[in-house]
Amino acid sequence: MVATGGSAAAAAFLAACGSDDDGGGSTGATGGSGAQSSGLVTEAQHTSASAKPGGTLITTNPADPPHFDPHLLTLPAAAATSFIFNKLLQVKPGIKEISDGTIQGDMAESWEFSPDKLTLTMKIRKDAGTPPNQAPLNGRKLDSSDVVYSWDRWAATGTNRQDLVNSVNPAAPVMSLTATDANTIQIKLKEPISSILSGFSSQLQGQYFILPKEADAFDVKKNPIGAGPYYLSEYVPSSRLTYTRNPNSYDKQAYPEKIVTPIITEAAQVIAQLVSGGIYTHYTAVPPDAVVQIKKDAPKIGLYQTDIANVGTSIFFGFKTGDKAPFKDVRMRQAFSMAMDRDLYLDTWANISKFKADGLEVETKWNTGARPSDYKGWYLDPQSKDFGENSKFFEHNIAEAKKLMAAAGFANGISMDSHEAAGTNYGLTYAPQIEVVHGMAAEAGFKFTRNQHQAPAPWNAEFRDSRGFFDGIAFRLTPVPAEPGEGLFALYNKDGSLNYGFDDQGKGVASAQGPWAGDPTCDDLTKKMRTEFDGAKRIQHAQDLQKYLGKQQYFYHALGSATSFNVAWPVVQNFEVFNGLSWGYLWKNYWVDSTKAPLA
Repeated sequence: MVATGGSAAAAAFLAACGSDDDGGGSTGATGGSGAQSSGLVTEAQHTSASAKPGGTLITTNPADPPHFDPHLLTLPAAAATSFIFNKLLQVKPGIKEISDGTIQGDMAESWEFSPDKLTLTMKIRKDAGTPPNQAPLNGRKLDSSDVVYSWDRWAATGTNRQDLVNSVNPAAPVMSLTATDANTIQIKLKEPISSILSGFSSQLQGQYFILPKEADAFDVKKNPIGAGPYYLSEYVPSSRLTYTRNPNSYDKQAYPEKIVTPIITEAAQVIAQLVSGGIYTHYTAVPPDAVVQIKKDAPKIGLYQTDIANVGTSIFFGFKTGDKAPFKDVRMRQAFSMAMDRDLYLDTWANISKFKADGLEVETKWNTGARPSDYKGWYLDPQSKDFGENSKFFEHNIAEAKKLMAAAGFANGISMDSHEAAGTNYGLTYAPQIEVVHGMAAEAGFKFTRNQHQAPAPWNAEFRDSRGFFDGIAFRLTPVPAEPGEGLFALYNKDGSLNYGFDDQGKGVASAQGPWAGDPTCDDLTKKMRTEFDGAKRIQHAQDLQKYLGKQQYFYHALGSATSFNVAWPVVQNFEVFNGLSWGYLWKNYWVDSTKAPLA
């Protein structure tokens, strides 16, 4: 663990970066290059109809994967998981628009519910083969026995198993998953669950992926073998990972023959490699303050407008019993929220004013319990009249924040610990964004001692997955299920896999084993979202929850969201076309046009 100093420098940094903030919650509108006046933006083109399979895509990976087990969450292995292993189902992406959440098959090629919706039967495809050159499977096709093995393994060890596995969590929906023949499985449910198909389609690591039944014998943590569209053909630690197309995969919409991901941990090196053409794009959007300069330094590179997305890290609070976890008091959480200048933060980290100076328009939104990027209709804007009186807790108001702190017994401010993962597992902007949050909080009287913890240990167990059993405040990237109802359940239901241990009475968490009191209002509304099959009613429950969470301020996905701009060389076709996909699920849809720069 490394402890660092105060936050005065962060406050000065933020003020300098955001000095031309216009104070508006929304600073522009999306709409692709048609909404831009600069002439710099390349319009995203869906060119799959003319795609030519083959070639090598070169992108990046943020760090060395500590392991390759898809059932255990670790961000640096997210690309490997998405390439190598299958899901039962997957979400159909939106084409140049937000996905509507339509489900399509992956390992399951068809499915049906019983009339009472308590039994889900799936047919497993017969053409999902492992790579021909990887022992001990050597091309074996997976079947229902692999699906059942993977379920049993995930149910015993998976990071997010409590979302689905009833034997682990009595509130979870799946009572059993068994095979009735080599190509049929049957899933028994505790009760009808409207989002159950989405539960089997999550792209996130730590969720249920299909492994060969020999996985533990050949040690999947070191030797990942699956039936996905690619296999890991080379791994050079601290250098690169290379994936090659699996000829036995059923998935024929995996265009590049190879995908090479150099491990680059410094933003300056990413930028230099983009400008030189050494990489064609980055695993995530490049730093917003670098985008336009990259375009100027490499005029042939494409500059694209991106979909609205989170800006920054997640923030969550310790709820440990005792006097070192002051955020158990709702007034302290409200004060912290009102110390956050969301517009200034977004202007700084989404580069809004500087984009506007270059003729590039950006849309911004403040996050609530939901995100603006969620499926259409679920997000409720806290700056709209529909949000109600709790919208005031999202406003930047230092005077009111200090009053709330004084009422909670901290008129002279408070000192406490702040926790984060060491290194670049959460990306290159993770650490400086935390510094900026500290700086804003200091204006209201929050003083933090910064502690950096090695990941995965002790960070994962003692903070990330501790469910609130720590003191102070902590920061991470929180991988939330894409289906909004499932995401809200995971975070805000006391039995959710991503729940951070909060409760509405400030009782706190007495041990690493709980118990967790939870918040009855959150539990009720998230439960209703899971069991309601009427889409409009599910959305209404979600919006009621967001209004309630506006007062409670338990957790922040990030302070806000914004559209932005990203770059890719023209060799990368289908860039910024598919919405709702991440990592390899997205990259396999790119195709390499060798007639384009930087190859020609």
